[in-house]
Amino acid sequence: MDKRKFSVVIVDDCPLYRKGIADVLTASAYFQVLGLTGDEKTALSLISLKPDIVIIDLDAKEFSPLNLLREVKYRLPTCRAVMMMSSANNSNNLMQAIRLDANGYLLRNIPIDEFLEQIEIVSQGGMAASEKITSALAEHLRSGTIEDVDNNITQLLTKREFEVLCCVAAGLSNSEIATFLDITDGTVKVHVKHLLKKLKFRSRVEAAVWAAGHDYRIPDEKLEKLGLVSSNPRRS
Repeated sequence: MDKRKFSVVIVDDCPLYRKGIADVLTASAYFQVLGLTGDEKTALSLISLKPDIVIIDLDAKEFSPLNLLREVKYRLPTCRAVMMMSSANNSNNLMQAIRLDANGYLLRNIPIDEFLEQIEIVSQGGMAASEKITSALAEHLRSGTIEDVDNNITQLLTKREFEVLCCVAAGLSNSEIATFLDITDGTVKVHVKHLLKKLKFRSRVEAAVWAAGHDYRIPDEKLEKLGLVSSNPRRS
């Protein structure tokens, strides 16, 4: 029996670029492209086909990428959104996308092999991010409101919450965290909710980037022993 392919919708200002993405994904054994467009109205129509992933141009001028992301998440919460951007320096749009629960942040000049690897990570429930974007985010968060967390994190979080934070930083999904810590998915969700509140982060991605930047994550060798692979973009 053929393995089910993950369905993708591509929304990008540049016709040539979106066609290129479509060709790369179509040539893969893992993805099928449901449609591609540079128009927000058409994009929302394509979302009615219930794609697994939508790839959105975060730098778009012909439509509002953040409004589109908000609508996608509202209409189809299960759809995972990957934002493509020309530069890691557009921190304002990037932080807004994070707070709207986008699931990936990739530079437009990403190599094809790495692009496919990152989209596959997203399809499996992980987070995708180009290394330069992760570094920019970490710097942004270091200069933000959380100044003393590093010294007080063991006082702020319970031991289990800290373990969950390390797993989140390694890019594990809730089900993978549950397997790793031998707890239920529901318990993982509760711990994530509590640690976000305590650390004053608005999203899982913010927590993951900050924690990975401070090396609060499960070593890859421990994950590999359990058949889990870190999807953290900072891994070597």
